[in-house]
Amino acid sequence: MIKTVSKALIKNCAGAYLLLYRGDSHPNFPGHLDIPGGEVEPNESYKEATAREIWEETGVHIQSNSLEELFAKQYKNVKHILFEANIDEIDIPVKLSWEHKNYCWMTREELLNTAVPNNADPYYVDVIDYLGT
Repeated sequence: MIKTVSKALIKNCAGAYLLLYRGDSHPNFPGHLDIPGGEVEPNESYKEATAREIWEETGVHIQSNSLEELFAKQYKNVKHILFEANIDEIDIPVKLSWEHKNYCWMTREELLNTAVPNNADPYYVDVIDYLGT
């Protein structure tokens, strides 16, 4: 069975992206950098799932119809879909869920210059590869 994971790069008006740090007790890739998003539930569109997951993980409200698809890629039994959401502010209040311990804003260049662990989430690697092109 193939599951779908949908995430979004949230880009502020200064061109920086919202990145999350997974909690040390997170079941997958603890402590690693992450992008807001998660698993698509049955009867949910990719955009609806992404907006819901962003809200659950960060407390940031993004209109699902404002999400722009950047890529879709299948990795083994997981389909990855990446969207971009643009916000008109430099910094917005972020209220993290249990899944994450911290967050930061990074420019594309900063993100590309951040070391990617050898055992990184394949989705995160796909995003870095996409940004590098």
